[in-house]
Amino acid sequence: MAKKKEVSIKNKTIYELQAKICSALSHPVRLEILDLLFEGEKNSTDLLEVLDIPKANLSQHLAVLKDAGIIQARKEGVFQYVSLSLPKIKDACHLVRGVLLEKMALEEKQNMQLIKELRAQR
Repeated sequence: MAKKKEVSIKNKTIYELQAKICSALSHPVRLEILDLLFEGEKNSTDLLEVLDIPKANLSQHLAVLKDAGIIQARKEGVFQYVSLSLPKIKDACHLVRGVLLEKMALEEKQNMQLIKELRAQR
């Protein structure tokens, strides 16, 4: 019984950590930041040029990703460089993107079928 409770506590901890990571991934700007970091380490200036968001906003998004343990930062002179601390997050993001593309293709197929049926009723 004690072993079962130990496994349950471990699973609960994993669920909490998973929820924290999923929450950090739940914003389009943070996903875009990760997409940029998949190419390699970037500094804040590089990210700001691409994202076209205020510096304060970027700082907030980076803080969420750091807090979830997804990215890490290092300072060099006046620049802060960020990179992935969990490289497998790239695989996870690509997997989710693949699922979404399949979902969109299925919905498109269903919509085309519905349009075809509606046209046939005319």
